[in-house]
Amino acid sequence: MLFENKKLIKEEKGQAFVEFALVLPVLLLILCGIIDFGWIFTHQNIVDHCAREGARYAIIHSTDVDAISIITDYTKSLAPANIGNSLDVDVTFSNTISPRLGDVTVQISGRIDVLTPLIGLYTKEQSIELNSSCTMRVE
Repeated sequence: MLFENKKLIKEEKGQAFVEFALVLPVLLLILCGIIDFGWIFTHQNIVDHCAREGARYAIIHSTDVDAISIITDYTKSLAPANIGNSLDVDVTFSNTISPRLGDVTVQISGRIDVLTPLIGLYTKEQSIELNSSCTMRVE
């Protein structure tokens, strides 16, 4: 009788498979979160960079003819093609009469699609809105 109980204890076929099946959803949740967070964080950094570089460009080209259009086009050209076309750029000068005597603000907003459907469950239309603005003194 003693030997039969040891035999039953040693036969644990399929235990690793059952444990893996229990842990797999949690691992996939973590993996999808890491992938989407990295994707969104990278694109937020791109939008921040575009706003900052657009403001720097606006400082130099504030007196050009049709300056807002030139600054907007330049700012959109800094972004990669997958988000560059969907960005909305708003350039405003605090002193519209003489832009050299005020500040310039470049505001950017756009939407980026999430990569995994998991994060998309919590967002509108499987995408996240990214916003950034930068204000600099025109010199």
